[in-house]
Amino acid sequence: MTDTQNSDKILIERSGAIGRIVINNEAKRNAVTLAMWQAIPSALGELDADPAIHVIVIEGRGDKAFVSGADIAEFDTVRKDTPSATHYDDVNAECYRVVRQASKPTIALIKGFCMGGGFGLAAACDLRLSNEAGKFGIPAAKLGIGYPTRAIADVVSIVGPANAREIYLTAKVYSAAEAQRIGFLNEVFADETFDAEAAAYCQSVARLAPLSASYHKAGINNAIAQEGCVSLDALFAMASTCLDSEDYKEGRRAFAEKRAPVFEGK
Repeated sequence: MTDTQNSDKILIERSGAIGRIVINNEAKRNAVTLAMWQAIPSALGELDADPAIHVIVIEGRGDKAFVSGADIAEFDTVRKDTPSATHYDDVNAECYRVVRQASKPTIALIKGFCMGGGFGLAAACDLRLSNEAGKFGIPAAKLGIGYPTRAIADVVSIVGPANAREIYLTAKVYSAAEAQRIGFLNEVFADETFDAEAAAYCQSVARLAPLSASYHKAGINNAIAQEGCVSLDALFAMASTCLDSEDYKEGRRAFAEKRAPVFEGK
């Protein structure tokens, strides 16, 4: 595994075909500062551009929290009025956009608190896994602030408008089981087995064909009219790239030879 630092609070790790972005603010339950929101896009872009990486994982340091939310301690300076809050929300929205539009599958690995901005960051990912101790919610109504419009759209696209209304209008805190029931989580694993089961899940995605994953991500975003979605012509071109790829040849060979394929994204 290799470690590089995009900032002292946003770490990049690589392990085989899996790249990790680690939110490294454990003393504050991985609360995210404005500088951290600004650092995440370049960290993700570095992994997205690396041909050796097939899956990008986002996780929080330690067992207490994925992201407990934005760092409210700095709001008196960076989010104190309309001009500063508009800038803050633009930075926040850009972070979500880059995660949402990554060409590779993104997976949020959630332990403990996933609140506010952490909920939005997880919603921008393609897949979300949690331990049983996960806690979820958006407390904007308790603070008197509004969340970025695209972040709201992410939540609505996952859980539907009725559940989104409950999330935003009641500021309810959901257990992992409840978050899975409303469709926010793909899997919930026991606390004691989470690391092993989440790792196996991520490896299973990483072993699949990268070009196919990129095409299906783009197709789904097009189907739900996601921000930045590609045109139908671009989708057809991506489908052709899959059909002409070495990976497709490898997939056919592996099927005929009754073995697991080895995909390289070519």
